[in-house]
Amino acid sequence: MKRDIISYFEGVLENIDIILKKSYYKDDDKQNLISARKIIENWYNNYKETDSLIGIDVNDLKNVGLEITDFFDKHYETESLTENYSERLLYDFGKLEIFWKEEMLSRG
Repeated sequence: MKRDIISYFEGVLENIDIILKKSYYKDDDKQNLISARKIIENWYNNYKETDSLIGIDVNDLKNVGLEITDFFDKHYETESLTENYSERLLYDFGKLEIFWKEEMLSRG
């Protein structure tokens, strides 16, 4: 089954929400995800309005990607296999980055 772009946005937001609620993750680690979530939510709302992924500032995209990658690096090896939220978050966000890049290149 092929997933659509909306499902990747929803996956990212859902995983961030789960991470923010879990006591397993330190509050210091959660702070950057709170900011990233706001940026992703705004990007998602823009996508729903325009049917285009290019409505995000390149620097915001880069910074969110770095925050998610850092979070993944900190937690991947210690998370249980059934609660691998950092991996799910990284995967879904990575797919959105790929789709963004494809759209940017096709408009080039």
